[in-house]
Amino acid sequence: MKKAKSVALIGAGKLTDSPLSRFYWLSDRLGPVKSSSFRLASRIANQLRAGHPVKDFEEFHSMELILVCVPEAMLPEVLGELAAAPIDFNGKAVVLSSLWLDSSELREFSARGAAVGSICPIPGFDDLRYLVEGDRPAVLRARRLVEHRDRRAVPIERSLKPFYLAALTCTGSVLFSVLIAAGEALRLAGVPPADCSNILEKQVIRTLRSFVRSGRNALPASHELSRQVRALAATDPNLAHYMEQSTRLAERLVENRKLSSAATSS
Repeated sequence: MKKAKSVALIGAGKLTDSPLSRFYWLSDRLGPVKSSSFRLASRIANQLRAGHPVKDFEEFHSMELILVCVPEAMLPEVLGELAAAPIDFNGKAVVLSSLWLDSSELREFSARGAAVGSICPIPGFDDLRYLVEGDRPAVLRARRLVEHRDRRAVPIERSLKPFYLAALTCTGSVLFSVLIAAGEALRLAGVPPADCSNILEKQVIRTLRSFVRSGRNALPASHELSRQVRALAATDPNLAHYMEQSTRLAERLVENRKLSSAATSS
């Protein structure tokens, strides 16, 4: 006997590139697929090789989990249409598939009794780690859809995703800017480009390993910072300012964290 379908999808765009296409259990559990037209819904169901297209929200009544996977620009319109549908959201979970947005976009459904959440792949894990944020029932249902063999979901509580995104920013654009500054300093030192790359790679790996082993306590001392800043300021004042301020802020961040930890333990 076939297992009853428990997942509905509202989709748009090319979902073959979406994480949804790689959810192992989706083909077993996906039922109705809704889009801006029946034709597009049919295309999405064919792309995913799961579910069946529908023209309205009638079949959503019996679904436990409603997935929303649409481009960000379309989200307000799509959520407005879902909110206007005659659906009893009590006991249902509404989960948004988005790298940047979270369950705060679904507050209207939360007010109407739904558990809400969001899901996204964590970069760098080759589709084996997903961040699942939201109310516990939404997180549990999303995890059941995603987890299989080595693929695992990392759960966090509702509305905490901005902190996770801040970590991506720190290890993305912020780290990138630090590497640009380091590369520029090596260029000013006259180090050949090929050697610059090797030095930067070794130093980043060394620092990362030190952090993994010892955490914040591994912050290296800034030896002779004032002399470095003076030398840089004579050639590139902006770089000198960036380096000095970044170093001071890092030291202050670590010191504040130590004081906070000491206060908590006392």
